[in-house]
Amino acid sequence: MNADSGPEGWRGLIGRALAGARATDSRAAAEEHGPANWAFALFVFFGAAQLIAAVIMFFAYNWRDLSDTAKIALPQLAMAASFLLWAALPRRSLLGNLAGVAATVMIGLSMAVVGQVYQLGADPWRLFAVWAAFALPLSLIARSDAHLAVWFGIASTAYTLWAEEYLGPRFLAISMIGPASYAVLAFAVQVVRDFVATPVAGPQPNWQRWLFTASALTPATIAALNEAVGSRPFENGLAGTLSLALVGAGTLFLYGVARRDRPARALALFAFAVFVGGAGVRTIWRMRLDGAGEIAVGFLLSALWVVAVTAALAFLLRGRRSPS
Repeated sequence: MNADSGPEGWRGLIGRALAGARATDSRAAAEEHGPANWAFALFVFFGAAQLIAAVIMFFAYNWRDLSDTAKIALPQLAMAASFLLWAALPRRSLLGNLAGVAATVMIGLSMAVVGQVYQLGADPWRLFAVWAAFALPLSLIARSDAHLAVWFGIASTAYTLWAEEYLGPRFLAISMIGPASYAVLAFAVQVVRDFVATPVAGPQPNWQRWLFTASALTPATIAALNEAVGSRPFENGLAGTLSLALVGAGTLFLYGVARRDRPARALALFAFAVFVGGAGVRTIWRMRLDGAGEIAVGFLLSALWVVAVTAALAFLLRGRRSPS
């Protein structure tokens, strides 16, 4: 009897056929995310950005010559056209995503125009907060990573403006409370996105994780440096330094143990290196360097310190190589 005629033989044929189908699907997925498609996506996104910029520039140049009715109607017409296009196109298509993003942008532009025409006097953070409230359900309906990134930018601006207006005056003794609190919140959004939303909505693109990581680490690093390099280090609290320690250590742990992601770990290590390098250089120049020789020694020690920190960073990055 032929070996392929029995049950085992048929199972083997079916298994090889399924393996071939999976290989074909993998090749198709690779082609779908290949350089040509990335180039096309970037071309379309840059084109959409230029069109949106053209609309804004048109308003800025012709603002005084437009009637109040035209000022209000034009962005709303653009918003309605974008929504209709978004409804007509497939949700996950590239052009559909662009139409949804354009509609979201036009929501904020329309509110800004209404506020300017009627001089409502609302705080800027309220505009961005309402804008973010409208953009969030749209991004959830669209299930678009780019749309979610746009919402994240709007919400981040709203929180930054609110923190500057309310948190700063209320916490005068803690100078970096605004960027430090934003860094912690951005990191919390990243953790929810990766470890709560992903099991429900499916895998998300890595670039979004890196965007959230950089968004959390950048203000934390700037705040920590401001506290460390001032004339009186850490005089106004440790909010920035603690936020950098929390976000950086959390990133190293989550993306070194729980879910391996080398670029995310590299961003955290780079943030720590910038802080250590800046704090070390500032410590050197706190010494009384009066003469030309002492100033030359200060420059030499600063250069050696930066080289040492860079070498340590390179060693850590090399030692943490992994497939991910």
